[in-house]
Amino acid sequence: MKKNYFKIIASVLILIIVGIYLIPAPKANFFELYAINDKHSQSLKEFQNRPTKNSTADGIAWNYYTGGNGTKTILFLHGMGGSYDLWWQQVVDFEKDYNIITYSLPEEINSLEKASKGIIKILEIENIDKFYVVGTSMGGYIAQYLATIIPNRIEKVVFGNTFPPNDLIATENATKSKILPYLPEILISKLGKKQLNENLVPAAKNSELLKAFLPSLPFSKKQFINRFYVIIDDFKATPTKVEIKNIPKLIIESDNDPLIQPELRKKIKELYTNAKVYTFHSEGHFPYINASDEYNKVLKDFLTKKTQ
Repeated sequence: MKKNYFKIIASVLILIIVGIYLIPAPKANFFELYAINDKHSQSLKEFQNRPTKNSTADGIAWNYYTGGNGTKTILFLHGMGGSYDLWWQQVVDFEKDYNIITYSLPEEINSLEKASKGIIKILEIENIDKFYVVGTSMGGYIAQYLATIIPNRIEKVVFGNTFPPNDLIATENATKSKILPYLPEILISKLGKKQLNENLVPAAKNSELLKAFLPSLPFSKKQFINRFYVIIDDFKATPTKVEIKNIPKLIIESDNDPLIQPELRKKIKELYTNAKVYTFHSEGHFPYINASDEYNKVLKDFLTKKTQ
């Protein structure tokens, strides 16, 4: 009788653990968290109602947005936790003068090569040959890879709040990366929320816009782990190669970025010695969201400036 009792308790505990493990991470609603009817919320609502397109590369489905008016194309590359609408404040500002492409990296993508294949496929579908690239964080890393493999197609490139090829990120997160696959998705989400409230939002002057928008982004355990593999996927940067050296470059950084170590901020500037550098002061990791007016002006000045 006692033995059966313990079996029942053990079974119930197993079911509870499995249940917790299978609970998906909750997705917040931006418009419930950000109860302010200002230009930011109005433009986001309008942008999210626009239709998106689909493509397939190596059997993986991609979702992306394209629009705007212009002969020049800007390709926006989002960061590790982002999606196509991360750039909404840039899209609505730049679409008057440029053709715009922004995508959501599929959760199946776990390498720079796979990411580049999907991006190049979108460019092929949209009949885009040459283009500008604006990448942030993980997107800035992908932008460096694109500049390495297809330099002749890139007219200008922006490396925003990002890092060069390195082993520091992989080394510092070695233990975490081994544990993460065994953690339930809801716990990973809660850890991310803790990081958001304790580091990311305070670094951005406690921006209410950022605090509401980041939790509303799509999230899954598979996506999180595979995107981590993307940011530690090493490649050989060749900035002195003529084709790459000749691409006009802009490095955007923040002096208090909680996600990009000072050592990596220094290394990326040492790697691309001919790049222009713009430093945000006390704006954190997401200046394109919480300091969008300044960010957009910096982009416009760089993209419209004639090169020698």
